[in-house]
Amino acid sequence: MPQISCPNCDSANTCRIMYGMPDYTDKLEHELETGKVHLGGCILTDNDPNRHCNNCEVDFDSKAPNIYLDIDGVLLANDLTPANYAKEFIATVLERYPYTTYWLTTHCDGDASVPIQHIGHLFDAETVELMRQIKPTSWQTAKTRAIDFSRPFLWFDDDLFYEEKETLTKNGVLDNWIEVNLAKDPDHLARFIASFPLPLDVSITG
Repeated sequence: MPQISCPNCDSANTCRIMYGMPDYTDKLEHELETGKVHLGGCILTDNDPNRHCNNCEVDFDSKAPNIYLDIDGVLLANDLTPANYAKEFIATVLERYPYTTYWLTTHCDGDASVPIQHIGHLFDAETVELMRQIKPTSWQTAKTRAIDFSRPFLWFDDDLFYEEKETLTKNGVLDNWIEVNLAKDPDHLARFIASFPLPLDVSITG
Protein backbone atom coordinates (compact mmCIF):
# COMPACT_ATOMS: atom_id res chain seq x y z
CA MET A 1 0.00 0.00 0.00
CA PRO A 2 1.52 3.37 -0.99
CA GLN A 3 2.41 5.79 1.78
CA ILE A 4 0.09 8.75 2.28
CA SER A 5 2.08 11.96 2.41
CA CYS A 6 1.28 14.90 4.66
CA PRO A 7 -0.23 17.81 2.69
CA ASN A 8 1.41 20.27 5.09
CA CYS A 9 5.07 19.16 5.06
CA ASP A 10 5.10 16.38 2.39
CA SER A 11 6.47 13.84 4.86
CA ALA A 12 5.54 10.22 4.20
CA ASN A 13 5.79 9.50 7.93
CA THR A 14 2.05 9.49 8.56
CA CYS A 15 -0.31 7.10 10.29
CA ARG A 16 -4.01 6.45 10.69
CA ILE A 17 -6.01 8.11 13.45
CA MET A 18 -7.96 5.79 15.72
CA TYR A 19 -11.15 7.09 17.31
CA GLY A 20 -13.31 5.71 20.08
CA MET A 21 -12.17 3.89 23.21
CA PRO A 22 -9.90 1.04 22.04
CA ASP A 23 -8.59 -1.65 24.37
CA TYR A 24 -5.10 -0.64 25.47
CA THR A 25 -3.24 -3.80 24.45
CA ASP A 26 0.48 -4.44 24.03
CA LYS A 27 -0.04 -4.27 20.27
CA LEU A 28 -1.71 -0.85 20.50
CA GLU A 29 1.01 0.43 22.81
CA HIS A 30 3.66 -0.71 20.31
CA GLU A 31 1.80 0.94 17.41
CA LEU A 32 1.55 4.19 19.36
CA GLU A 33 5.24 4.14 20.28
CA THR A 34 6.33 3.42 16.70
CA GLY A 35 4.05 6.01 15.12
CA LYS A 36 1.81 3.53 13.32
CA VAL A 37 -1.37 4.85 14.91
CA HIS A 38 -2.49 8.05 16.61
CA LEU A 39 -5.38 8.38 19.06
CA GLY A 40 -7.96 10.92 17.94
CA GLY A 41 -10.43 11.01 20.81
CA CYS A 42 -13.62 9.27 21.84
CA ILE A 43 -16.13 10.87 19.48
CA LEU A 44 -15.97 10.66 15.68
CA THR A 45 -17.81 13.16 13.48
CA ASP A 46 -18.14 13.41 9.70
CA ASN A 47 -15.46 16.11 9.49
CA ASP A 48 -12.75 14.51 11.60
CA PRO A 49 -9.32 13.88 10.00
CA ASN A 50 -8.21 10.31 9.32
CA ARG A 51 -4.40 10.72 9.19
CA HIS A 52 -1.71 12.12 11.50
CA CYS A 53 1.73 13.36 10.49
CA ASN A 54 4.46 12.20 12.85
CA ASN A 55 6.78 14.85 11.44
CA CYS A 56 4.82 18.12 11.81
CA GLU A 57 2.07 16.79 14.14
CA VAL A 58 -0.73 17.91 11.80
CA ASP A 59 -3.96 15.91 11.57
CA PHE A 60 -5.46 15.82 8.08
CA ASP A 61 -8.08 14.19 5.88
CA SER A 62 -6.36 12.11 3.20
CA LYS A 63 -9.54 12.24 1.10
CA ALA A 64 -9.87 16.04 1.14
CA PRO A 65 -10.32 17.46 -2.36
CA ASN A 66 -7.95 19.96 -3.90
CA ILE A 67 -9.46 23.44 -4.17
CA TYR A 68 -8.27 25.68 -7.01
CA LEU A 69 -8.97 29.41 -6.81
CA ASP A 70 -8.89 32.04 -9.52
CA ILE A 71 -8.62 35.71 -8.52
CA ASP A 72 -10.07 37.99 -11.20
CA GLY A 73 -13.83 37.56 -11.43
CA VAL A 74 -13.87 35.29 -8.38
CA LEU A 75 -12.21 37.01 -5.41
CA LEU A 76 -12.14 40.40 -7.14
CA ALA A 77 -15.13 42.10 -8.76
CA ASN A 78 -12.69 44.42 -10.52
CA ASP A 79 -9.06 45.49 -10.17
CA LEU A 80 -9.70 47.59 -7.08
CA THR A 81 -12.69 45.93 -5.42
CA PRO A 82 -12.98 42.57 -3.65
CA ALA A 83 -16.06 40.56 -4.53
CA ASN A 84 -18.89 40.64 -2.03
CA TYR A 85 -18.30 37.98 0.64
CA ALA A 86 -14.76 37.29 -0.65
CA LYS A 87 -13.34 37.49 2.87
CA GLU A 88 -15.92 35.06 4.24
CA PHE A 89 -15.49 32.76 1.24
CA ILE A 90 -11.72 32.56 1.73
CA ALA A 91 -12.24 31.81 5.43
CA THR A 92 -14.77 29.08 4.61
CA VAL A 93 -12.49 27.41 2.06
CA LEU A 94 -9.46 27.40 4.35
CA GLU A 95 -11.44 26.27 7.37
CA ARG A 96 -12.56 23.23 5.39
CA TYR A 97 -9.40 22.56 3.38
CA PRO A 98 -6.40 24.28 5.01
CA TYR A 99 -3.80 22.02 3.38
CA THR A 100 -5.23 21.40 -0.10
CA THR A 101 -6.15 24.84 -1.42
CA TYR A 102 -4.22 26.24 -4.40
CA TRP A 103 -3.97 29.43 -6.43
CA LEU A 104 -4.91 28.75 -10.06
CA THR A 105 -4.56 32.17 -11.62
CA THR A 106 -2.44 34.15 -14.05
CA HIS A 107 -1.08 35.94 -10.98
CA CYS A 108 0.68 32.80 -9.75
CA ASP A 109 3.39 30.80 -11.49
CA GLY A 110 4.99 28.70 -8.80
CA ASP A 111 5.21 31.50 -6.21
CA ALA A 112 2.36 31.75 -3.69
CA SER A 113 3.52 35.16 -2.48
CA VAL A 114 2.76 36.88 -5.81
CA PRO A 115 -1.07 36.67 -5.57
CA ILE A 116 -0.87 38.13 -2.06
CA GLN A 117 1.30 40.98 -3.33
CA HIS A 118 -1.30 41.56 -6.05
CA ILE A 119 -4.46 41.61 -3.93
CA GLY A 120 -3.39 41.64 -0.28
CA HIS A 121 -3.76 45.42 0.07
CA LEU A 122 -7.48 45.04 -0.71
CA PHE A 123 -8.13 42.76 2.28
CA ASP A 124 -7.73 42.99 6.04
CA ALA A 125 -4.72 41.51 7.83
CA GLU A 126 -6.63 38.44 9.05
CA THR A 127 -7.64 37.47 5.51
CA VAL A 128 -4.13 38.07 4.19
CA GLU A 129 -2.79 35.75 6.88
CA LEU A 130 -5.27 33.09 5.76
CA MET A 131 -4.12 33.54 2.15
CA ARG A 132 -0.62 32.50 3.20
CA GLN A 133 -1.98 28.95 3.58
CA ILE A 134 -2.85 28.78 -0.12
CA LYS A 135 -0.32 26.85 -2.19
CA PRO A 136 1.04 27.80 -5.62
CA THR A 137 0.58 26.12 -8.98
CA SER A 138 2.62 26.33 -12.16
CA TRP A 139 1.07 26.06 -15.61
CA GLN A 140 1.50 27.11 -19.21
CA THR A 141 -1.23 27.81 -21.80
CA ALA A 142 -4.06 26.00 -19.97
CA LYS A 143 -4.83 26.04 -16.26
CA THR A 144 -5.94 22.41 -16.42
CA ARG A 145 -2.28 21.43 -16.75
CA ALA A 146 -1.86 22.34 -13.09
CA ILE A 147 -4.79 20.22 -11.90
CA ASP A 148 -4.17 16.85 -10.30
CA PHE A 149 -6.83 14.67 -11.92
CA SER A 150 -5.98 11.71 -9.69
CA ARG A 151 -7.73 13.47 -6.78
CA PRO A 152 -11.20 14.96 -6.36
CA PHE A 153 -11.15 18.72 -6.79
CA LEU A 154 -13.18 21.90 -7.13
CA TRP A 155 -12.11 24.74 -9.41
CA PHE A 156 -13.61 28.18 -8.79
CA ASP A 157 -13.23 30.30 -11.93
CA ASP A 158 -15.35 32.79 -13.84
CA ASP A 159 -14.52 31.52 -17.33
CA LEU A 160 -12.62 28.72 -19.06
CA PHE A 161 -10.90 28.47 -22.41
CA TYR A 162 -12.13 25.87 -24.91
CA GLU A 163 -9.14 23.59 -24.27
CA GLU A 164 -9.75 23.70 -20.53
CA LYS A 165 -13.41 22.74 -20.89
CA GLU A 166 -12.47 19.94 -23.27
CA THR A 167 -9.92 18.58 -20.80
CA LEU A 168 -12.45 18.58 -17.96
CA THR A 169 -15.04 16.93 -20.19
CA LYS A 170 -12.56 14.29 -21.33
CA ASN A 171 -11.81 13.44 -17.71
CA GLY A 172 -15.51 13.37 -16.81
CA VAL A 173 -15.22 16.18 -14.27
CA LEU A 174 -16.68 19.27 -15.96
CA ASP A 175 -19.04 19.64 -12.99
CA ASN A 176 -16.00 20.19 -10.76
CA TRP A 177 -15.62 23.58 -12.38
CA ILE A 178 -17.63 25.92 -10.19
CA GLU A 179 -18.51 28.87 -12.39
CA VAL A 180 -18.53 32.18 -10.52
CA ASN A 181 -20.58 34.87 -12.25
CA LEU A 182 -20.28 38.13 -10.33
CA ALA A 183 -21.76 40.14 -13.20
CA LYS A 184 -25.02 38.21 -12.94
CA ASP A 185 -24.95 37.83 -9.16
CA PRO A 186 -22.60 40.12 -7.19
CA ASP A 187 -23.29 37.99 -4.09
CA HIS A 188 -22.47 34.71 -5.81
CA LEU A 189 -19.79 33.75 -3.27
CA ALA A 190 -22.39 33.83 -0.49
CA ARG A 191 -23.97 30.69 -1.98
CA PHE A 192 -20.82 28.69 -1.35
CA ILE A 193 -20.56 29.92 2.23
CA ALA A 194 -24.10 28.74 2.91
CA SER A 195 -23.73 25.46 1.00
CA PHE A 196 -20.26 24.42 -0.07
CA PRO A 197 -20.25 22.22 -3.21
CA LEU A 198 -18.87 18.70 -3.32
CA PRO A 199 -16.68 17.41 -6.14
CA LEU A 200 -17.27 14.46 -8.39
CA ASP A 201 -15.05 11.56 -7.34
CA VAL A 202 -12.66 10.92 -10.22
CA SER A 203 -12.08 7.38 -9.00
CA ILE A 204 -15.78 6.69 -9.61
CA THR A 205 -16.01 8.48 -12.94
CA GLY A 206 -13.00 6.49 -14.06
